[in-house]
Amino acid sequence: MSEDERQQAAETDEGSGGDTEAGASPSEASEGEGPRAPGFGAVGDGKARPSAPRSARQVRSAARILHKEATRILKKHGRRIAAEPARRIRECLAAIDAQREAEDWRGLQTTAEQLDELLEQHASFARKSALRETIENIGIAVLIALGLRSCLYEPFKIPSGSMMPTLRNGDHIFVNKFVYGVQIPFTTTVIGESLGEIERGDVIVFRFPLDESQDFIKRVIGLPGDEVQVMGRQVAIKRAGESEFEVLPRRRLEDRCYDDDNKRPVANCTLYEETLGDHTYVVRYRLTTEERGELAAPPQVWKVPEGHLLVMGDNRNDSLDSLRWTETVEAVEADGLLSTKDLRDLTDERLFSMSRPAYVDEQADYWHDHVIFKASHRALDHDLALEVWREPTLGAQVMAEAKVATLEGARAMGWDALVGPGEGAELDRLRRHGEGIAALWVAEDPDTRTVVLRRSEPADVLALSCGRALCPDEATLAERMGEVLDRFEANHGREARELLVRPAGGDANYSSQFESRHSPRDHYYERVLSAAGGEEAAGERGRVRLRAFRRPQDGTELVQDAALRAFGLAPEGEPGRPEPQTDERGLSSWTLETEQAWVSVGSDTARDMVVVLECGKATCNDAARLEELAAVVHERVPKAASDRRRLKDLLTSTDLEGMPEVPAKRPELAEYDRVRLEATVKGDSHRVELEAWLHPEGGMAAKLKALRDEVGGLEPDDAVLPGAYGKAEADAVVFVFPVEESETVIRLRCHQGLCPSRETAVALVRRAASRAKDPSNFIDPEAERPKPFVPRGNVKGRADRIWLPLSRFWLPIR
Repeated sequence: MSEDERQQAAETDEGSGGDTEAGASPSEASEGEGPRAPGFGAVGDGKARPSAPRSARQVRSAARILHKEATRILKKHGRRIAAEPARRIRECLAAIDAQREAEDWRGLQTTAEQLDELLEQHASFARKSALRETIENIGIAVLIALGLRSCLYEPFKIPSGSMMPTLRNGDHIFVNKFVYGVQIPFTTTVIGESLGEIERGDVIVFRFPLDESQDFIKRVIGLPGDEVQVMGRQVAIKRAGESEFEVLPRRRLEDRCYDDDNKRPVANCTLYEETLGDHTYVVRYRLTTEERGELAAPPQVWKVPEGHLLVMGDNRNDSLDSLRWTETVEAVEADGLLSTKDLRDLTDERLFSMSRPAYVDEQADYWHDHVIFKASHRALDHDLALEVWREPTLGAQVMAEAKVATLEGARAMGWDALVGPGEGAELDRLRRHGEGIAALWVAEDPDTRTVVLRRSEPADVLALSCGRALCPDEATLAERMGEVLDRFEANHGREARELLVRPAGGDANYSSQFESRHSPRDHYYERVLSAAGGEEAAGERGRVRLRAFRRPQDGTELVQDAALRAFGLAPEGEPGRPEPQTDERGLSSWTLETEQAWVSVGSDTARDMVVVLECGKATCNDAARLEELAAVVHERVPKAASDRRRLKDLLTSTDLEGMPEVPAKRPELAEYDRVRLEATVKGDSHRVELEAWLHPEGGMAAKLKALRDEVGGLEPDDAVLPGAYGKAEADAVVFVFPVEESETVIRLRCHQGLCPSRETAVALVRRAASRAKDPSNFIDPEAERPKPFVPRGNVKGRADRIWLPLSRFWLPIR
């Protein structure tokens, strides 16, 4: 077609309103025809025809695409195209460059159509098919989407409540995947880590180390080199390079906890606002049966290795996180070499618990195990005991003196002297208790410190015994007694078991032995008879009073001593104390005289009973009459001692020629009660440690040498076992020995409380060595071992924003 014809065709198209020839749209190319640049078409005779006029932007875009395609074809397939067509294609390319520069859009459209026709006629073999073009476009789109998802942002849905209350079950979040560098898809390789570092407190998404097909979301607590200590609800961090643990600061919130759907309140749940580095966030704890055990457990420490992280969920005790990850593997179990049954057989202790060191510093070495057995033993130096006499019927002074008489080396001192020197509000509060204390004594023995005090008003007596491990000095003893007095003054009716609180923390477990303030009728009986006119008119001279103490909870000898002191008898062992009279039943009695009455104190220690009989001198004018009346009472003691209902028969009106009875003021509750907290301790002094290495790296000889260098001072001891080394330390016996049959090296350290003699430790060594000969005794094919750390390469990114639900849209994740 000549230039004039093409110009005429263009004008005809323009005048026809832009309809394409044959009424077809440019996209309606026949099957098999190559793709066309936007704005150009072809008719059935194969000649290019201009389509409707296009905007300058459309023409420019179409020309650029054709120019790029023609350049590619010439470069790659130029030798397959005839010289003349190739020359004309190059001329079109040069013309397109010139027209684009001159912004000749009509000429550019014409030249582009010519180039399109040339390529169709002479290079159709090199042009891409519509299918190929579509596939390439889809592939590019997929690659771009993968790139965005892998390197920039990725959406996630929260599947559980492990991050409550920060993130709820069902939340949708965006994860920033380039903030820590770009991770090459389908690998753990990270490029550009220097772009941003993971910080403590960041919320991250990562591949679960135990199953990398799962994605987890947790908060970073420990970075490489950190040591993280968890004790109950307290988290502490010793950062890399530092020497001390720092407890994460937090404050308790009054807000309520809700379930995973954030609808129903959750009971026994507490929220805390915690701060870690630059992050402040909210965590929650639920008081469950499992957590009660965790609160009492010793602290556990994890040291984060290089290239790893330690993570925790904000829903602290309802989150599968670093603290709980374990894997099932074939591993050495050192308790297969020495069991609790062996320890019971070979030592004097009976109750043992086993644990592994609460320190995890690397991924586990499955052919090494370390177990610790601790014996629970009675620890008198951890015991606590409290006795309380509330306005005792025999008198507070004599009861206190009788109690002090049971303590060896007791000495009187003042309350302020017990509290000790110093200033401060707490000491001032403690010293104020001294205003109500009439007398105080302190005694000590190898295990215990005891304080006995008598209060002036009301006239009570309290005796506190405190083990030296809890009360190492008098000031601590004063603090313990001060706590008791605080509760006693707040409520005088509190029982001793409510006044004495179990010590918190520590290694001791306590069992409580107590006597409650129940009705006194089983233990105390009182009867008063008086001459005509009643007790007030007759006075003490005309009164007969019987007090019977049956099986006294504070002890027969103590009550007997207090009764004798009440009527002026010298304490036992002092000059002037008369010897008692003892009848055929074994009951001892003393006859005493006061200004107004004769008194008989009878004590039957075999039947656990004390009887005090006061007979006014108007009735008993001499000792003989008292002893006659006392003999009647003492004869009835055996029956009354065995049956409390017979207490009333000890003395009746008939025995006194019809003397009328006067109602006695009997207490509603017993005057005395007590509590004793007996301690059993799993202490270091009663433990044995056992370590075993199966097929140690470098061989058995190298491992033995390393252990000898580590322990120091080990000497050959073939008398125990061939190849064994031993050493006696200040508080333990150590043995290191090989077992050739299984290529195992064992170290045993037994402390003095459990192994008071070398022979005990040797027996344990020989038992362990005999078991170690057969590996099946100490290899567990399904052992649980901790695997707590997240490899750095497993981290996908940082959780940045919540985008669903709409009520929390675009909230930052703290």
